[in-house]
Amino acid sequence: MNNDDKLFGYRDTKRIFWPLATAAALIPVFSIWHYQEYSQTWVLWLNFFVFYGFVPIIEALFGADKSNPPREAIPALRDDKFYRWTAFSTLPLCYITWLTSAWFITATPLTGWGYVGVIISAGMVAAGALNTAHEVGHRRDKVAINVARFLLILCGMGHFRVEHNFGHHVQVATPEDSATAPMGMNFYQFVLTELPGGIVRAWQLERNRLARQGKSEFSLQNEVFLNSLLTLALYAGVTITFGLLALPFAILAAIWANLMLSSANYIEHYGLMRQKREDGRYERVQPHHSWNSNHIVSNVLLLHLQRHSDHHAHAERPYQCLRHFDTSPQLPAGYFTMYLAAWIPPVWFKIMDPLVAKQMDGDMTKAYIKPSYKEKAMARWHRPRNNVVAAE
Repeated sequence: MNNDDKLFGYRDTKRIFWPLATAAALIPVFSIWHYQEYSQTWVLWLNFFVFYGFVPIIEALFGADKSNPPREAIPALRDDKFYRWTAFSTLPLCYITWLTSAWFITATPLTGWGYVGVIISAGMVAAGALNTAHEVGHRRDKVAINVARFLLILCGMGHFRVEHNFGHHVQVATPEDSATAPMGMNFYQFVLTELPGGIVRAWQLERNRLARQGKSEFSLQNEVFLNSLLTLALYAGVTITFGLLALPFAILAAIWANLMLSSANYIEHYGLMRQKREDGRYERVQPHHSWNSNHIVSNVLLLHLQRHSDHHAHAERPYQCLRHFDTSPQLPAGYFTMYLAAWIPPVWFKIMDPLVAKQMDGDMTKAYIKPSYKEKAMARWHRPRNNVVAAE
């Protein structure tokens, strides 16, 4: 049986473009080379301009992603090693850029804007590492888990795989999930609860797991503890190698990467809530508990992160197999555009609150709303109808 037969006639039209998601990690290296040649400070911001300027414009031109693998083609797509090794290639490329940036920022006198540009650009690469770690961290083999590990320690997020896989995926779209944003909570309020909440939840999960095995929470078998030590070793290593200025670089770049992760978490489930059943347990996670975006450019650059409903339904399904459904809640633009909106709360609320109300079909008792915002939300948006049908 040839490959076309295995794919049932499906052809992944994005196949040649997936490497762009990993190659983009080298943009800051080009910027550094260009600066050394021409001393133009603006080029140190090129990574930011590409993702938050060029990408929103070009994806408006390219439009929606029409490629959707049929269920029958998924096994063959899943087993194609091209996709696995494309994702894995993120690891060396991110380290090349991060270490080059650490060397450059300690060896080169820069203006304030230059320093910030290098930190932001390196932080965005670390956020890309985080996104790939999110993808490969759902695999069960040791190679994938270790690739995820060394991607995560780059930005001090060694707890993420535990927190995301065994915390967020279990509690998503409930008030118990620190990574689900209630309607009415702005991005900055969300960051103050989501980031520490994720660390605490991950540590508790590992502590409980090890306790069942009769082991200490400070064992090197504690993934959170081990990865934290590896982050400290990495940051100490670059500081010793390149100088003291490398330490604030590493910390600030990690903070920016963390904020970008929080941006994704903020927009992915905003205002959506699983309902409780009669037995007091939450209903199973369904497609209408995640916001999706089917814009092709950001879909490629984020390894289909935007097909988020299918990801939550099939967490171990690799990126190339994730599918789009028109019936899932849809964001009006790709993630990078929506990040910009999230960073400006009045803009975000103006765009998203009506969409939450529409998704609830006017019954705001089904939305996840910040307590202090609930009265206002109910007064403005609660218009229940007798023929409410849950989205699927």
